[in-house]
Amino acid sequence: MARRTQNQNNQMNHGNQIPQRVENAAQSMMNQASFGPRRGYIPSQDTGRTLPPQGGWQQTGQQAPAQGGWQQTGQQAPVQGGWNPQQAYYTGQNPVNGGQRGFITNQNGKEQKKQPKKHTGLIVFTVILILGVIGAGGYFAGSNYLRNKEISEKVEPYDGLFCPGVYVDGIHLGGMTPEQALNSVQSQIQQRHDSWKVTLMYNGEQAAEIDADMLSFSVDPRSTLNEAWAQGHTGTQEERYEAMLRLEQEPFAAYTAQPAGNTQVIDEKLAQIKAAIDRPATNSQLIAFDPSLPYPFDISDEEYGYSLDTEPVKQRLYQMVSTMESGMVELVPDRIEPAVRKADLMRQYMLRSYASTPIDRHSTEDRNNNIRHAFDYINGYQLEPGKTFSFNNVVGERTQENGFFPAIEYVYGEHVEGYGGGVCQASTTLYQAAVCAGLQIIKREPHSDKVSYTDLGKDATVYWYGKRRIDLSFKNNTEGTIYIVAAVQSDKTNKKRLNATVAIYGLDMGDVSYKLESEITQTLPAPFSPVYKKDMNGTYVTYKDQQKSVTPAKEGYVVDCYLVEYTAGVQTNRKLIHTDRYDEKAEVIYVGVKSR
Repeated sequence: MARRTQNQNNQMNHGNQIPQRVENAAQSMMNQASFGPRRGYIPSQDTGRTLPPQGGWQQTGQQAPAQGGWQQTGQQAPVQGGWNPQQAYYTGQNPVNGGQRGFITNQNGKEQKKQPKKHTGLIVFTVILILGVIGAGGYFAGSNYLRNKEISEKVEPYDGLFCPGVYVDGIHLGGMTPEQALNSVQSQIQQRHDSWKVTLMYNGEQAAEIDADMLSFSVDPRSTLNEAWAQGHTGTQEERYEAMLRLEQEPFAAYTAQPAGNTQVIDEKLAQIKAAIDRPATNSQLIAFDPSLPYPFDISDEEYGYSLDTEPVKQRLYQMVSTMESGMVELVPDRIEPAVRKADLMRQYMLRSYASTPIDRHSTEDRNNNIRHAFDYINGYQLEPGKTFSFNNVVGERTQENGFFPAIEYVYGEHVEGYGGGVCQASTTLYQAAVCAGLQIIKREPHSDKVSYTDLGKDATVYWYGKRRIDLSFKNNTEGTIYIVAAVQSDKTNKKRLNATVAIYGLDMGDVSYKLESEITQTLPAPFSPVYKKDMNGTYVTYKDQQKSVTPAKEGYVVDCYLVEYTAGVQTNRKLIHTDRYDEKAEVIYVGVKSR
């Protein structure tokens, strides 16, 4: 083996320092590696004591200075520069009174025969393995030492102080003692207490004001400070260390607890405000049906309801109290939607149809008044769903006692004076409005002759004299109430002319509308021979030699009447609803009955 100098050993040992326990273990294994005499030396024949080898690893009762290697003696010499398996060697010098590694010499200095090596490879491998395990243990022991040192250096300075990243009422308590933290929090509480005030606003106006004196509260921050102290002070040192690391990323913030004061003041104030703000939603509704109005319905507007949820407001006020935060709190109640809106309700009161017939300019005032009087019974009438309207039942018998006036009327094809003359124009106008409103016509009869105020096939006569009655009736076949407005009005284009008008309101028909159309399908020639009638009352003539032609001969007609349906202004249906026959009329001549 090549000789190594002491300097080389020192350099290698310096770079590979081995703990004392490693050296001791290695030396122990070397001492037990062979049986009999120690390897590397021989017993002295003269004295019987062990002589140290020259220049190699010595085992003596007293430790001699190391000469080219690491010595194991009864007393451990200081390790210089560490140690590694390659530093255990012997020097190249011949030993004095000993033997060289691998062979021995006799006393005459002659080389003796080499002895076989015993277990050298196994010993080296075992030493290397043990040293590797011990070295790894030393590495991990060193790592644990460094981590424990790091944890201690971070945690121990805050054993009696609040950890960094801990806030109470916005105050950073990191580095404070418990007493300092309590004083800081209480000092801030007192300062804010003196100036604390909260104003409750509603719709831009002050609803109420609450100050600290009204509450008479005191804040005890100890429970909150205890919670804050627990941050980084709970568990083992390692758990505290991890908690402090978390505080660096996510600070802890807490507010002092709800004040131990008269919070009933807040509850009472909020209850008063809630009572003033809260109101239920009001649905739009029909107030009145007034036929005198251009739009005959008085419908109220809907009103939104409001309900103040005081709980979030209360919690906000409690937070402002505990943090001594002054300011304004806007009260925003929940809006309650009405179930019925005016726009929706108006769809139940829409104009379904309108009919107008002109009043002849030769019509007498009494006749006009009879139309008005009939309309007085009809105007404002409300027909519920499924119900039937009867003209005779509503208007009543046309008599003087019932307020009607005498006027010319058609009776069996003749114009005669009677109470209620002109009422047929009222019934005709009502019929046209009813059929165009989509109502179901139950009874309707035409006049016996053409009338001046409407086309053939569009009229509806009524009569009540004794037991003979002719009625107009129709049924409300809609799902809503039918409202009727009837009146005699001045013509919009000619104030001197009058019109009989009827408007029918009810459920919205949407974009559907109806119109009456009539067609003469057949003309019946007028008779050539007149009809003579005796004037028993002397209405036209008195004596037998007197005659008067009262009614000229007239043609007759067969007329078809159609109900035409339009959708969005486009004709979508045309339905035949009735066929009327207007008989031809012979000339009527009255003859007197008295002799001269």
